[in-house]
Amino acid sequence: MTNRIAVLGGSFNPPTVAHLRLMQAGMNAIDACAGIFVPTGYEYVAKKMRKQHCAEDVLSESLRVEMLESFREEDDRIVVSQVRLIRDDISFDYDMLCALQEDYPDSELYFIIGSDKLYPLPRWYCVNELLARFRVLVGKRSADDIERIKEIKPYLADHWDAFTVFSAPEEISEISSTLFRERLHRGDDSARELVTPAVWQLMQNAGKEPMNSITNFHEEGYTFLSNFFEAPVTFDGLTYGSAEAAFQAQKCLTEEEKLPFTEARPSRSKGMGRRVKLRPDWEQVKVGLMEEIVRAKFTQNEDLKQRLLATGDKRLAEGNTWGDTFWGVDLRSGRGENHLGRILMRVRDELKENTEA
Repeated sequence: MTNRIAVLGGSFNPPTVAHLRLMQAGMNAIDACAGIFVPTGYEYVAKKMRKQHCAEDVLSESLRVEMLESFREEDDRIVVSQVRLIRDDISFDYDMLCALQEDYPDSELYFIIGSDKLYPLPRWYCVNELLARFRVLVGKRSADDIERIKEIKPYLADHWDAFTVFSAPEEISEISSTLFRERLHRGDDSARELVTPAVWQLMQNAGKEPMNSITNFHEEGYTFLSNFFEAPVTFDGLTYGSAEAAFQAQKCLTEEEKLPFTEARPSRSKGMGRRVKLRPDWEQVKVGLMEEIVRAKFTQNEDLKQRLLATGDKRLAEGNTWGDTFWGVDLRSGRGENHLGRILMRVRDELKENTEA
């Protein structure tokens, strides 16, 4: 008998019990030997979250993969494919299924969708090729009338031999990643009921329970956390237009060399810092200098001090997509030493103590 594999793609930001139960119901419906979760890449999820005005809620690729892999604790048939994370040429579901077929040449792939996705399906990229090569496994919601949908969309009726319908578990109909995030932001502890215990634990370990992090210093409302934010900083007898300019100037040892940085905008100062003769002890002193400059920025500017204090106990991390894992965190991988974020949180703690004293 042909090996059957169920495939479920999505953002999984984060994966919920609905994703797990839908996959299990789909696997059981076709007697599948495996179920493959295929998470989308960071950029796609980030764009989606920005549209919903919650860019700070994006989970890293590595964390989402780890969460999905934790589903194996409940069902050892589950597999996680990173094909969409490691291949830039996969933009559509058809391409993703073709790539999976290369990995599982002797298996028949069943792509899981909800019955609500039947309406736009005729407009999918390479839909004819997809239906010719693969099967579509439709999780029917109780409120959806499949026969009526086929009447409205004759294309579906003409290709119905490529579809298999199963009943989606009724108890998951109201569960979604969006609802989970909304409950977290409200501080509603019932959010944990929407994910598995393992996923909840991973959220806690990542400092995302509740989603209590600021990871985008370029987002409206948080630009003041960036060293590129323009605010006067007096350091070592000279006044600069930003913390970035003050920091880059410290790569020099003489005041004469530092003076041009007092007139430089943040981005220009960074470029200038790449061209100076670097002081020999730079690697040993740079973190300490950064902390002194950040402290000066927030103690010398009362408005910025209050805004930093207003971040409360949120974890601060300079999330980026350009691979800086020293000062910040690479949002794609979730890896980074986050020295700047840690400095900001130390300065914030100092300001709290001084305010309460």
